[in-house]
Amino acid sequence: MKGKMWNTTYDLQILKVCRRIYSKSIKEIFFSLPVNNQILLCCDGASLGNPGMSGYGFVGRSSNGECIFAMAGGLGVATNYFAEVMALLCAGEWVIMNGKLEVIFRIDSRAVIAAFSSGHIPWFAITRWKKISEALMSWNFVHIYREVNFSADAIAKKGANLARGESLFFTGRPPFLHSMEVEFQPYYRFS
Repeated sequence: MKGKMWNTTYDLQILKVCRRIYSKSIKEIFFSLPVNNQILLCCDGASLGNPGMSGYGFVGRSSNGECIFAMAGGLGVATNYFAEVMALLCAGEWVIMNGKLEVIFRIDSRAVIAAFSSGHIPWFAITRWKKISEALMSWNFVHIYREVNFSADAIAKKGANLARGESLFFTGRPPFLHSMEVEFQPYYRFS
């Protein structure tokens, strides 16, 4: 618009029609831990660009909230979807190697959850997922918002800075994670 506005009713009606108003909603969300025999695996993938240098990370937690294991890995140049899938696969392989056979996978990618729940698994993951699903006694996929998955997000970003094939293992809480999700504490999502 190059003309002048004189604050007339006509001018204000035109501006009212043209301007969209976006309202933000605040959603209160909570983190929950698994029941007695289950292991909670909070998984995430990160990509510095899409595609770009990417990595994955996951945090294994027991039913009392203790961080029992965390891992970050570098993938080289890949997409964010690939990183999210690799986070889920590496977490699944870790629980099998450590004899934990009842698992809840929490991941913030609805696309990955939909693919693995419906059986439309990406071709590069079919064999690995088949071995994982045959070995596990029970597993569940749960979508979680990024606001209550910040520990896995931080580890995945650490993995994105690693070289391809390089990985970091932590028994217990990693030293760079100053806080972890707390059960029944409210977290907020702005959308």
